[in-house]
Amino acid sequence: MHQISTVPLILNSQINQLVEQRSGFNLNICELNIYETRKEVMDFPLSFNGFTITSMLRGAKKVRFQDTITREYLPGNTIIAPSQALLNIDFPKASLENPTQCSALTLDNTFVKNQIDEFNEVLQDTAFIKNWQVLDNAVLLYNNEELVNIHKKITRITATNDPFKDIHIKILLKEIVLCVLKMQNISVLKADAQLNANNTPFAAILNFIRQNIYNEINIADLLKVSGMSKSTFYRAFVNELGLSPYQLIIDERLKVAKKLLLEENLSIKETAYASGFSSANYFIRLFKKHEGLTPKQFVNSKLKSPLLN
Repeated sequence: MHQISTVPLILNSQINQLVEQRSGFNLNICELNIYETRKEVMDFPLSFNGFTITSMLRGAKKVRFQDTITREYLPGNTIIAPSQALLNIDFPKASLENPTQCSALTLDNTFVKNQIDEFNEVLQDTAFIKNWQVLDNAVLLYNNEELVNIHKKITRITATNDPFKDIHIKILLKEIVLCVLKMQNISVLKADAQLNANNTPFAAILNFIRQNIYNEINIADLLKVSGMSKSTFYRAFVNELGLSPYQLIIDERLKVAKKLLLEENLSIKETAYASGFSSANYFIRLFKKHEGLTPKQFVNSKLKSPLLN
C-alpha cells in the first residue's frame, strides 16, 4: 500500500478545536490544507469549494458518499471529491493521544475543467474511456506510487519561498489531475465490468483475469478476449489507466490473496498458490511491495484494526 507521509502534528499549545482543525497554504489556483481531529465524532459533514484530492495520512475514519455505503478510509487511501460533494465522516477512535490527520488539495474548478478538456483533446481515439470527466460523486481510491511522489513534491514546494513556486505548482497540479483521473478510470471501469459482464474491452479483460486467477494468464489471451490490436491494447493501458496489463493481473491476484488470508485462514504458501503466484517467496515480495507489509503483518494489522473492533 502506498502511503503518503505524515506531517508534524499541530502543537498542543496551538490546538483550538478538536474536530478537523485546519492548517495549510493558499496559492493562486489551489490550496493545500491539513485536517486533524482529536475527538470521537460520528456523521460529521464535510464538503469543499473546488475539486479536491484528499488523502488519509494517519489514524482511521469511515466515510459515506451519496450512496450511503460506509467505507474504511485509511492511510493509503485517497478520495477524489467534486466541488460541493458531501462527505459524511465518522471518527470512531480519534482522541488527543491518537489524532487523525488527512491532507486536502483543493483546486480551482476552471483549472481542472481546462485540464480535462486538454486530456480529451489529446486522447481523441480511446479504447476504454470515451470521455474523461469529473464524476458527480466522490470516489475512494488506493494510492499508487506516482500519486505519492507528486503529492510529496507539492507539499514540499508549498512550504518554500521559491519565487517560481506558482510555476512549479501549476506543472505538478497538471500531473496530479492526470494521475487521479487515470486512477478514477480504473475504478469506474472495474465497477462497470461487474455490471456489464463482457460488453466492453476492459470488462472482457478483467472478467477473464478473475475467471482464470488461479491459472497462468498470458497477454495473448487478454488480447484475444479484448478484440484489440497489440498497439491499441498497450496504449490504452498506459495512457488511460496508468498501469500495465501485468500490474492489473497482479492487483487482482493480490485482491484474492488478501481475501484468502483474512477469510480462509490459509498458510502463506497455500495462499500464494491459491491466488495464482508461482512461489511463496515471489508472493511475499510482491505483497510487501504493494501493501507495505508482509502477508503475516497484514493479517495481524487487520486483527488489531480499531475499525474491526
